Amino acid sequence: MQVVIAHADPGTLSRFVRVLSHVGHEVRALATAAEAIDACRERPPDVVLVDVELCRDDGQDLLAELKGDPDAYRSAVVLLERHDLDLDAAVSALRGGAQDFLVEPVSDAELVARVDAAGRTKVLQEELVAQSRRLETLIFEDVLTGLANRRSILTSLNGMVSGARRHHRPLSVAIVDIDHFKLINDRQGHAAGDRVLSAVAGNLRRNLRAEDQVGRLGGEEFLALLPDADAPAAATAAEKLRACAGTAGVTVSIGWATWEGETAEELLRRADEALYAAKAAGRDRVEGARATVPRRT
Repeated sequence: MQVVIAHADPGTLSRFVRVLSHVGHEVRALATAAEAIDACRERPPDVVLVDVELCRDDGQDLLAELKGDPDAYRSAVVLLERHDLDLDAAVSALRGGAQDFLVEPVSDAELVARVDAAGRTKVLQEELVAQSRRLETLIFEDVLTGLANRRSILTSLNGMVSGARRHHRPLSVAIVDIDHFKLINDRQGHAAGDRVLSAVAGNLRRNLRAEDQVGRLGGEEFLALLPDADAPAAATAAEKLRACAGTAGVTVSIGWATWEGETAEELLRRADEALYAAKAAGRDRVEGARATVPRRT
């Protein structure tokens, strides 16, 4: 475990380093709070052990500096306090991100126990964050392609429709369908089909604007959301997507529609009808939806 210690008293600092090094920790000893902050930013440790008096003498709020840093905030901070530790000060430090207190004088056994406990808590917190991120990925991401899954992309569509209605901004969508995909699975196997899906997904993602979104509707169908794109812009974007799909060794058919005041479901239905028209016309082509509803504001 990596530990940073900041203490103004050379004797105390030396003892802490000796004890923690003896039990196998990698220790960096520093004389000022400013040095400790710099060291933690350069290479965030598992635990920071700092004398609160040193912080006051330096005129720096080490706790706030560390917890406000995008990397160093993960370090567990243990404050070395005097025997007259004030309750209000302790509560304030805990709410500010301190992990624990050590009240001097500190025995060797207590030093090791508290530092180890702080380090273990830090590891458990990181594991919890990592697990939460994994669960979030499962909820919102299509495992095979890495794109937004059906639930996520349709949720985004509803949000974009609401935004377009509120701000009177254009919005278009495009449904992309891989042509003859069943034949790929039947003739080359599902592993080959998965590779094609991943390749097409990557091409779609790379050929959209930063503000656009793309997700997998299911099977071999993808949905691209094109905010601030009117009909000409949507037609251009759809044709670009059709062309880029060819680099994955397949062709795609695309149906697009521009929002005309209807619900998200109606917008998606019109794009789907345009997709069927593209397939009926011979595939490997783009078709736009006809305007079928009056514009609502």
